[in-house]
Amino acid sequence: MEENDTTNRKQYTRNNFYKNTYCVFKGVSLREITRRKPNYRSDSGSTYYYTKNGVYRLSNHWGRAAKCNWRLVSEIAIEIDDLRLGYADWVDFRENLSQDIDAYYIAVDFEQKVVTYKHKDDPGYDQKAIIRPVDATRKLIKQIKNLLEDHKWAKYYDYEDLDTFRKEIILELVNTNKSLQQIRQELAQ
Repeated sequence: MEENDTTNRKQYTRNNFYKNTYCVFKGVSLREITRRKPNYRSDSGSTYYYTKNGVYRLSNHWGRAAKCNWRLVSEIAIEIDDLRLGYADWVDFRENLSQDIDAYYIAVDFEQKVVTYKHKDDPGYDQKAIIRPVDATRKLIKQIKNLLEDHKWAKYYDYEDLDTFRKEIILELVNTNKSLQQIRQELAQ
């Protein structure tokens, strides 16, 4: 019998969500917090608004925040200066594991040409992508961004369709432990 995903996972609340966590906040409009007073203001100027189910964070910096790794995914235009408002439910927070522990996988949207990383406990994890430590994940993301955005690297290879060729290489990077150098050597043979 399978256990519920949340059975063995730490439960996060307003009292502990800021302690060594990973979370993807969803961008929301500033209208969401009108008439609300911040529950907390950090030394760096971010403000937090707690709800029963989660937290709003208004900040001009996302990514690494102290020992947390908080990303903002938003299509909402910046409304004030460079401040962005994000919201996350308490259940969206995950433990931000130490630097050397395999905790993240890479997800690629080939249509939008966007590469991101996600926590291994993400409910959308397809069990195909290799789980890696944070630094190895960041390094690989840089390589994949270059493959997605540039085409000069491809002139040395024989292929019919660049987008298909690009996708094959990237999926091999994401789903195996092969380095880009190893893949290039295999293609050259």
